[in-house]
Amino acid sequence: QNFARLLFESDGFWIALNNNLFIMFVIPLFVLPLSLFLAVCISRELRGSQFFRIVFFFPNILGAVAAALLWMHLYNPQGGPINAALVGIGHLLAGVGLQSLGGWFTAMEGFAWLSQSNLYRALIPMSIWGACGFNMILFLAAMESIPQSIYEAADIDGASAWRQFHTITLPLIWEVLSISIVFMVIGGMKAFETIWLMTNQTPTTQVHVIGTRMVQDLFSEFKIGEATAIAVLLFIMVFFGTAATLRAMRRETVEF
Repeated sequence: QNFARLLFESDGFWIALNNNLFIMFVIPLFVLPLSLFLAVCISRELRGSQFFRIVFFFPNILGAVAAALLWMHLYNPQGGPINAALVGIGHLLAGVGLQSLGGWFTAMEGFAWLSQSNLYRALIPMSIWGACGFNMILFLAAMESIPQSIYEAADIDGASAWRQFHTITLPLIWEVLSISIVFMVIGGMKAFETIWLMTNQTPTTQVHVIGTRMVQDLFSEFKIGEATAIAVLLFIMVFFGTAATLRAMRRETVEF
């Protein structure tokens, strides 16, 4: 009965699932390429790479709760640094004759980033900053395990940097890339802390994820049966989502 109510009688579960899928599929589109790019830059010891290494790994030291509170301050519509910076850019552009473009930036004054309609757009930079560091370190460790002699041979053959990445680096770190994607799939399904904090522990139906819906049903509305059904469905989705990801990413092992 609880499963039937969740799946067929209420839109709330499907809205929450859709939000989980957004986190699970959209966020990795930004995180994985950027993490790979940063790992390549650091492995090649390019100028400024150590700075980005510190900046992107910092959230892993800071913790999810502290990072969420920091972003709440940054996104504050009344005097928050992000809105203040955008308005300042708008005034600067208007001062050099670009009034129409400057007007777009100055219109961001008082913009509510964490409102129901804007929350998941605001979540993208937060998630990129929060997830890139961990994935960057994973990829960097895998890249540093590749013998330098392979790249030296590729240089002698005249292979470009892109060709070396595509034919050497990517195949040899594929297993680590698969693990990273699995972690992001699991993280997308288990999303909770950031949404819970960003909504002041009172998420509405439109911004719920499965985790916040389960907690609200259990502790606020005392719907123990529905909360248990959500927990079972969450376990099933994490299990099969992980299995499907591992199967899709499976390739023949490349050895060196």
